[in-house]
Amino acid sequence: MEQREKNENERTTPGEGPGKNVTADFFAIFHDVLKNLWVAVLIGISVGFLTYVGTYLTYHPQYVSQTTFVVSAKGSNTGAYANLSQTQRLAEVFQTVLDSDVLKKLVAEQLGKDSFDGTVNVTIVPETNLLSVSVTADSPTTAFQLLNTMLEQYPAVSQNVLGEVVLEVFEEPSYPASSSVGFQGNQMMKNGFLAGTGAMLVLFALISYFKDTVKNEKEVAAKLDTGLYATIYHERKYKNLKSMLKRKRKKIWITEPSVSFGFGETIKKIRTKLIYHQKKTKAKILVVSSACPQEGKTTIAVNLALAFAQHPRKVLLIEGDLRGSYLREYLGIDAPDVKSWGSCAASKGDLDSAVYYSEQLGFHVMVNDEKVPRSIEVIASDTVTQFLDKMKAEMDIIIIDAPHVRRRADAEMWVRRADMSLLVVKQNKTLAKYINDSIDILEGYGSKLAGCVFNDVPGRSGILTSGYGYGYGYGYGYGYGRYGRYGRYGKYGKYGSYYPYRQKKESDKKE
Repeated sequence: MEQREKNENERTTPGEGPGKNVTADFFAIFHDVLKNLWVAVLIGISVGFLTYVGTYLTYHPQYVSQTTFVVSAKGSNTGAYANLSQTQRLAEVFQTVLDSDVLKKLVAEQLGKDSFDGTVNVTIVPETNLLSVSVTADSPTTAFQLLNTMLEQYPAVSQNVLGEVVLEVFEEPSYPASSSVGFQGNQMMKNGFLAGTGAMLVLFALISYFKDTVKNEKEVAAKLDTGLYATIYHERKYKNLKSMLKRKRKKIWITEPSVSFGFGETIKKIRTKLIYHQKKTKAKILVVSSACPQEGKTTIAVNLALAFAQHPRKVLLIEGDLRGSYLREYLGIDAPDVKSWGSCAASKGDLDSAVYYSEQLGFHVMVNDEKVPRSIEVIASDTVTQFLDKMKAEMDIIIIDAPHVRRRADAEMWVRRADMSLLVVKQNKTLAKYINDSIDILEGYGSKLAGCVFNDVPGRSGILTSGYGYGYGYGYGYGYGRYGRYGRYGKYGKYGSYYPYRQKKESDKKE
């Protein structure tokens, strides 16, 4: 808890410190946005459809009938462009007459209407004595009738106003064949789709930015109360496009040829570090868990079992979740004589009969095929206790694929029986506060938590990394250190061989 308070202070204090380096992870934001792209597209389609419907309901076609006048002074023999200042002044007066309420009232009475159902627009053509008059209405017939009636009635209104003005129709009123403004439903639908999709993408990006998950290795140190044990980069779930279309996932096992070199080496690296931990503590039971489901703990547990079996070591893998049944199918165990250890333990039967050795896998396994009621009592029973004590004497390591910690007491019960534990943290999935709650539980029993395995990190497939400070070598003859193929200070990594006792033996031989 003190470590968590320290991390929180570092994250909130400006200036130097780990919190300063925790910035926006654009790769994680892009991944979140891409993952939710289909939601954004669906919402964009909905917005586009609603925009189309709204445009259709509010659309009112407008029709324009137009005519052009030549305005000149009475008795003038000059051309259209002569004495422009005088004729333009007269045109402005005529513009006022045509747009007057008196003329509109006369036109409405002439047509037998209650009001003038249109809009008059009078425009003076620049640098000429031409006057363009248009009437806009909801129907082409109404627009045409209003303009024609205005031409008939304006002399009665303008005779005492215009005086010396002479008006000649330069262009007869036109009958509008189509609406002046077409229906823009398709364009508005496209705009609505783009706006809706764009808004949702921005919203998802903001949610990803403010989501308090662990997005990169720097945030492991800044947000979590434990150290980084290893980083496992994203491994493709499908061999090829054909497998993806058939939804046939490949086995992400280090024994499969389709699995990347980097993934296999990282698993072996974790194995080597666990062996080193075993040498110091004589630990036998390893619990692999996670804060929430779907973080990859079963994949890590199975691959660690495979890696230990290759070393070689006698390995027992136990399916620790007695409320489900997954491991048999995941491992592809078809043998009908394999018993479900959960039901055996619940009935206080012989658990040795539930141990199955797989020649194909190279290790022993215990699967659970049915939901066991009162699973916590079964795990805490004397039957399981005595069995684990017996297996500790027979096996080199016992790996328990425990259920997730959050809202499950089963994992806590397994941790009480374990010698060490690993917490699998999937990149950008679970909130940091839930992970830290799980860390408190795993560390609550003798500080058995070795660290977190940062899993499914995108962007650098096949590249090895780890939070562990030593170089490593899994075959004792070579190793991959921190700063290159053979490490910084020698063949076995940064500080030489993993095992100090080996150096001591070699020095004794020389003496």
